[in-house]
Amino acid sequence: MNRITKEDVTEAENQLFLAQLAGDADALDQLLHDQLIALTPAGQTLTKEMDLDAHRSKAMIIEDASTEIDAIRIIEDTALSVVTMTAKGSVMGSPLAGQFRYFRVWKNIGGTLKVIGASFMQLPE
Repeated sequence: MNRITKEDVTEAENQLFLAQLAGDADALDQLLHDQLIALTPAGQTLTKEMDLDAHRSKAMIIEDASTEIDAIRIIEDTALSVVTMTAKGSVMGSPLAGQFRYFRVWKNIGGTLKVIGASFMQLPE
């Protein structure tokens, strides 16, 4: 079993944030598991390919953002993270700004952390 540390998860979260900010689909491809399931605030289920396509097509653009890791819990080769992102950008041409809370499930697969599950919501102002 491949144990992981909070430092491993923090590094992976930072890599994910930088990839999202840059719209770097290739970097995201390395961080997201092929069987990823993510839930939107409206309850829509997203796949890895849907997420990558949104970045490739520029349907989702993050212009400015910062993150804070609120919690990390390690359970053997799996980690749960809660992250708050303050962001400004657009989704499919519509402006989007505010604070967002992300819940991610990371799993050590072959020595590499990958997101296997996620959900997010916009926080009230």
